[in-house]
Amino acid sequence: MDYQAFTDDSLVKMYEGVREALAADEALGGEGRFRVRKTPAWKLHAADLEAEMLRRGITFEVIEWYEADQPVEEMPAPPAVPEQSPPQVEPSRSQRVLASLSAIDVLNVAPRSSAKEKPRKRRTKAPDQGI
Repeated sequence: MDYQAFTDDSLVKMYEGVREALAADEALGGEGRFRVRKTPAWKLHAADLEAEMLRRGITFEVIEWYEADQPVEEMPAPPAVPEQSPPQVEPSRSQRVLASLSAIDVLNVAPRSSAKEKPRKRRTKAPDQGI
């Protein structure tokens, strides 16, 4: 779901909807009609809402998913994705320039003279001789 497309108020209302569905399930002994604790999609939806609200700086009260006396349910790990090599992309012009700069042979550059250079004299304009 594209949470960025929703208004701040819409995000808060959806998050409160998750909280209310959880409360309704709890009122019926945890096995209510919404099955919020048993359905991972509810938790993912709430987490996505939380992430978007945090990104926007919206203040909200975080839903507590587990009570201290309830065991935490194991969620299956997502399926493994086969490793793929990244696509070959041509380096940008700035990347090529940086690469060429790092290849400059600095060993053959003549060192600077350690003697102090003579200070340069400042040219000043001669004062006007006229009126």
